[in-house]
Amino acid sequence: MTQKAKSLKDIFNLFKPKALTGEQVAFYQKTAAVRDGANREFHDSLYSRIVSSDTHERLLIVGHGGCGKSTELLMLMAKLTQKNMPVVIVEAINDLDLYNFSFIDIFVRIVERMVQYAIECEFKINKNIIKAFQKSLTTKSTEEYWKDDTEFGADGSISAKATIPFYLKAILKINSSLKMASGFKEELRQEIKPKIHEVIASLNALIDDLSTQASQPITLIIDGLEKCRQEPVRKLFVEDIAFLAGIQAHLVIACPIGVYRSADAAVLSSYFKSPVVIPMIKTHHQDGSLYSEGVEVIRDLVEKRVGLSFFEDGVLNTIITKAGGSLRDTCLLLSESAFQAFMRNRTTVDMDSVAFTMKNFANDLFFRIKADLYSRTKLIYEGDLEAKADEELSELLYSGAVFEYNGDRWVDLHPLVRDYFKEHPGVLDWKR
Repeated sequence: MTQKAKSLKDIFNLFKPKALTGEQVAFYQKTAAVRDGANREFHDSLYSRIVSSDTHERLLIVGHGGCGKSTELLMLMAKLTQKNMPVVIVEAINDLDLYNFSFIDIFVRIVERMVQYAIECEFKINKNIIKAFQKSLTTKSTEEYWKDDTEFGADGSISAKATIPFYLKAILKINSSLKMASGFKEELRQEIKPKIHEVIASLNALIDDLSTQASQPITLIIDGLEKCRQEPVRKLFVEDIAFLAGIQAHLVIACPIGVYRSADAAVLSSYFKSPVVIPMIKTHHQDGSLYSEGVEVIRDLVEKRVGLSFFEDGVLNTIITKAGGSLRDTCLLLSESAFQAFMRNRTTVDMDSVAFTMKNFANDLFFRIKADLYSRTKLIYEGDLEAKADEELSELLYSGAVFEYNGDRWVDLHPLVRDYFKEHPGVLDWKR
């Protein structure tokens, strides 16, 4: 949908929490000024770093799930594409087993995306690169996937379209195996792992070949890892990041703030010298008073998609402030409140529908908090808003029950979590 909402059903669909599509650029809202005071949007800064660099940039994009990282990366991708600069994206939600993946899964998916890019551009791939991939990804489990029945041209290259019968087909089968919910994928990983340096070398050769044909270096974007289970994401950024950092392309990778703020993630600074942190949009100050500039920016974002006449007095303000500056949570509350209002045969979003939606969401947020984090949560509830690099705070940030804000870097409970504790006094005093 690219037009403004004209009904509650439109609001329900238009505000489902997801990044903008390429057709929805008109809905984009500038937010950098109320995040960290910057005069350029984050995707503009990323673009400038890429086009100005004489080396392969390694760019780490840090932020809460739902802060707008994916939208900024989409805008970056659109800008690169507009300038005819090659860009390839791997999206966790579509490309990985969100519960169980490893860096090997990501590499094989990158290979698939690079081949698909070559097909779209009708590029040719040197036969030696294809043979190197075939060698590096052929194992006891995958040997039957490779059926090389394609003739190479006299120039030693082959059109990417012609590789589909054996090359892309084999990669797709490997990726499918790595997404299977069985022990087979772990066996496959163990077979590929000793050959991972060969895979990386083959990938870099392919990237170099495609970059030469495109006349510009490729940008590789990896997004959506905050949607995955925390354990494999943490392992990726703490133990296996050196493998990804070895990719010889402009690498832009989104990192959940909970992982980045953990003490054992200090290794990231060795590979990503200037991480780009996208703070949550501040809607209140540390003392709880309203930050009107932040609220107004989010209101403007909403108004680009729907007329304010669809909301009863006070409704939109309540949704914005209770979402705590999270764009995803703002959209979720708008979408679900519109659905509840529709089910109540209303023509506008009313406060009763919002209250029902917020209560359910607050319950969900509370149950994301592990019992062994209750004492730390209680300290924040009672006013300890200092941002610290420790595992407890890292887990709370990852859960979405606690947000980190800009300025002097401080944290606070999600407003709906704070409301939950007010309505359920003593719930945090439970002892293990």
